[in-house]
Amino acid sequence: MRAIIVGAAVLILSACSSSPKSQSASAHAATATGGSPPAPAPAVASAADSTLTPIVSPDGSVRRAKSDEISTGRAPLPSECEGAACGVVTVTWLDPGYRFENTSARDVAIKIWFLSKEDCVRQEIAIAPGKNSGWGNVGFCKPYNVSYK
Repeated sequence: MRAIIVGAAVLILSACSSSPKSQSASAHAATATGGSPPAPAPAVASAADSTLTPIVSPDGSVRRAKSDEISTGRAPLPSECEGAACGVVTVTWLDPGYRFENTSARDVAIKIWFLSKEDCVRQEIAIAPGKNSGWGNVGFCKPYNVSYK
């Protein structure tokens, strides 16, 4: 008879294990019968903790801005460009924002890190020959890259 009662209690507890209240009840029951309670969920780091270490995303699309690479309120200078197609793209400051114009006869790809608070967020822009593309941001992280597609 005792085995039937214990079996029924186990079935009731397992049937209700989807709700948070029943999970704490099953943990209590496990402790009362000599078992160990389930392991607690892993701690999640708070947002404040992440500000202490550099942020670099797995694919390099977000990284911590360094003070010497930040530029705001102006278009990138030609000297701040890396890549084989730097000379064929003109960048105009729109106050705020940028217009990138491809002056060549080939498609180009622009890789630029725009400033977002303390981070550099990478954007990749493809521009066809003779076309332009705009981006409304107030700053960028040097250098930017322009290459032929």
